[in-house]
Amino acid sequence: MIPIIIILRQDILGNYFSWILFLLLANNALNAQVDSSQQLLFNQMYSAAEQEYGIHQELIKGLLFENKNQDAKGHPYLLNYYSNQGSVIYRGRLYSNLNLRYDVHDQQVLLIYLFDNVEYKLHLQNEFITEFTIENKKFINDAFGANEDAKFYQVIGGDCPIKALYFWKKDLENLYANNSDKKMFSSELKETFILFNNQLVSFNGNRSFIHKFTSKSKTAIKEYFRKNKTKVKRANDYEMELLIEFINALDN
Repeated sequence: MIPIIIILRQDILGNYFSWILFLLLANNALNAQVDSSQQLLFNQMYSAAEQEYGIHQELIKGLLFENKNQDAKGHPYLLNYYSNQGSVIYRGRLYSNLNLRYDVHDQQVLLIYLFDNVEYKLHLQNEFITEFTIENKKFINDAFGANEDAKFYQVIGGDCPIKALYFWKKDLENLYANNSDKKMFSSELKETFILFNNQLVSFNGNRSFIHKFTSKSKTAIKEYFRKNKTKVKRANDYEMELLIEFINALDN
């Protein structure tokens, strides 16, 4: 019996595969002819992924999911709809030069590849992802000791003990106020944190950003803000990297 596959598609071909899946789920006892055809399809898709990414068997074991929001306006991805160059540490092994998308609505990392000139999105299982990068943005999968599930956080500050962390998301909203059937994805939303003494502390501006620091460090950071006209909520990644580097050089 082959693995159950749910296909993420937005056209007739995807609907066809979804119908096949429905039949598979509805009929536990499949005849030999159906088993043979479905096994052949799976083998062809596996070979296509293997050809594009090499012998990355652990990656190829990910699942293909049906798009539940294919009629919604916009898209659920960070940065843009198109594939982004990246890497992932999966089951403790680093895989580089991958085409990835980060679905920040469903919090899924998708590996992109082509089969028969059709693009497929293969969902890498979150529990096996330690970290990943997309277009030079680094993300880690961690709960930081909190009594909750781990999440993907963008890391600003590399291996420094004090870091800034961003949690990205998109909401699914009503496209029209009086019609709940039509949906749209929101713009990118960012929850911001500073990792201090291995604890996450949320911040919404300069004042809350420096809340946990010593009086001496607060004075130095305030002067840095003034001199560089820094607003942490609007600062880009490069500006935040410089700020975090400055903070880690202080006696905190």
